Amino acid sequence: MPCLAFARGDAIGFALPAQPLEQALERFSIVSGWSVMYPAALAEGRTSGAVQGAMPPAAALDALLDGTGLVAETAGEGRVVLREVQPGDAQSIAAHTTSLDPVRARQAFAGMQGALRQAFCDDALLAPGDYSARIAFEVDADGRVHQPELLAGSGVGARDQALLQALRALQLPVTAAALPQPVTLDIHPVPASHDCGRRPAAP
Repeated sequence: MPCLAFARGDAIGFALPAQPLEQALERFSIVSGWSVMYPAALAEGRTSGAVQGAMPPAAALDALLDGTGLVAETAGEGRVVLREVQPGDAQSIAAHTTSLDPVRARQAFAGMQGALRQAFCDDALLAPGDYSARIAFEVDADGRVHQPELLAGSGVGARDQALLQALRALQLPVTAAALPQPVTLDIHPVPASHDCGRRPAAP
């Protein structure tokens, strides 16, 4: 299940070769600023996937964990906890065994970020600000969003319904359909000066 972080998920340049998982996670944390928590024994004997290019930290972590039998769960702003894949995660396991070409993956995530900014940033209710939310959804071959599900609400019912409605009406690039499904969208609080990433913030 790929995770698309919106508002804190601007692309970062990664150049992480396949390596012992503990070393890869340490480098990921340094580059991204994220904290990754896990029991030391969980990384023993595991090798990370390679992560090359510019992408949101959540996408990079998905690529890094690809094939390790581990998944990351959000534990707070910029914090995740690793755990072993459970039998109920079979759909996610199958999705991760077929990795996208890194270039196509970056293009797909970048296209989704652009579409989300266009859909949310011009709406005062939905634009990232002082709220957080987590939504899972699927993308069909035509780039249409299906079955958006609110995993964690914003605390405002009207906003939550507007988020789901905006996603149902969203037209994504067709490349998004090639990503492992479902996609998880994390929206995080941002400073008042944040402009949704469309132009440099005023000093």
